[in-house]
Amino acid sequence: MRRHHIIILFLVLAVISLCAFEWPLNSGSIRYGFGSFRDGFLKGTEFGAANSMVRAVAEGELVFVATGRSLPGGYPIHGGSMLSLAHPAEMVSVYTGMVPDSISRYLVKVKAGDVLGRTPDAGGRLGARLFTYDGKERRFVNPLMVLPGVRDDMVPVIRSTSLKNDGGVVRIDQTRIIKQGIYDVILEVYDNSPAGEQSAPFEIAVTLDGSVRARVVYDASWAKDGMPFIFGSAGLEEDAYLLGENRVRFGPYVFPRGRVVLSISVLDFTGNKREQTYSLSVQ
Repeated sequence: MRRHHIIILFLVLAVISLCAFEWPLNSGSIRYGFGSFRDGFLKGTEFGAANSMVRAVAEGELVFVATGRSLPGGYPIHGGSMLSLAHPAEMVSVYTGMVPDSISRYLVKVKAGDVLGRTPDAGGRLGARLFTYDGKERRFVNPLMVLPGVRDDMVPVIRSTSLKNDGGVVRIDQTRIIKQGIYDVILEVYDNSPAGEQSAPFEIAVTLDGSVRARVVYDASWAKDGMPFIFGSAGLEEDAYLLGENRVRFGPYVFPRGRVVLSISVLDFTGNKREQTYSLSVQ
């Protein structure tokens, strides 16, 4: 097992041992995972199962239910409904997008597998979502880190790699000759979800001339002083990293005159890996 996976799993070991989560819906219906672009950085997991029962991921206590377009303070409610359960170790599971009239409003103590509500019929743009929140650390964590594993033999995709500065954008998967200067590295990458959608990967690394310049792990998201941050170890500002759709930004990096080797690696949660290396002539 890769070292970073060991470290991450060690950090959540206590949580898992006290609160073993189960899938609220069939894992094969996952449409978009943590970090996918869904009007911003998706801080949970979105499912595509139509007209299906949503079940509690673990034993807990019902602490919040709301229906409608928004909360009293104006915060929008995804899909018209929100339900929250409190679990041991200060973990909270949040469920949105269920049919409002189907929600089990009067549950107090909930057992794992209890029905919480029903997903909408097929055809909607938005599916039901699960968020897992660590109250002790005050951050959302990737649900894959606390749920049973998913079988996955599909390798992530690196669709394009570009360099961007004030002079414009150069796609280095189409040309390997660039001018010297300072560039952002723009990647279009994704991992196919079990439901066949273009979802987010779990790790991306950028290497220049054999030196790892950036590595992000899709593990956590939180807010500080009104700013959204992502990735526990990297702590990047969400708006500076996420460009929309499947595009993300790293840098800026200096590309000096001569030969520069840029390598990109992308992994999914199960360890499937895609690598691409570009040898650039910098003039």
